[in-house]
Amino acid sequence: MNLRLMHGLAPGCGPAHGVSRALGERATTQRATTQAGFSLLEVMVAVTILAVGLIAVMQLFPASLRQSRVAAERTTVASLANTELGRVKAGGVGNQLSQWAADNAQVTAELLASAGNIYAASALYSGWKSSVQRVGGDVDLYRVTFSVQMFDGREENFVTYVTRQ
Repeated sequence: MNLRLMHGLAPGCGPAHGVSRALGERATTQRATTQAGFSLLEVMVAVTILAVGLIAVMQLFPASLRQSRVAAERTTVASLANTELGRVKAGGVGNQLSQWAADNAQVTAELLASAGNIYAASALYSGWKSSVQRVGGDVDLYRVTFSVQMFDGREENFVTYVTRQ
């Protein structure tokens, strides 16, 4: 026979049922509190991932600043080359081309400064050189190369072709 019935208690009534309900609620509460929030290990993993990401992003800044500086230098040097090669194109083939080639065969920053040239104030390049080569064939076609020596050792080259007009 059922022990509860022997003591005269109906199923679901009495102290035994209340104790089991209280134990069940406490177990549910304990389970809920242990699963709420993050463990220390989870927080440490998240912080590590965040730190690795931030370090990667921070390493991009110096590289992008360097590339931005190089692009600005190239723009300035390209303007110089455009000016000088524009003079060549305007003069065409002949005495003016020969004179320009002789004047620009090797130009240094010291030479520019002593001549009072407007380019002497630039701290981007140490000078430039140019060459004029006749391209083979029956046509008077000349290849003009304009090379700018940068202070950091780079050399930027620009090329144009000139013919009789």
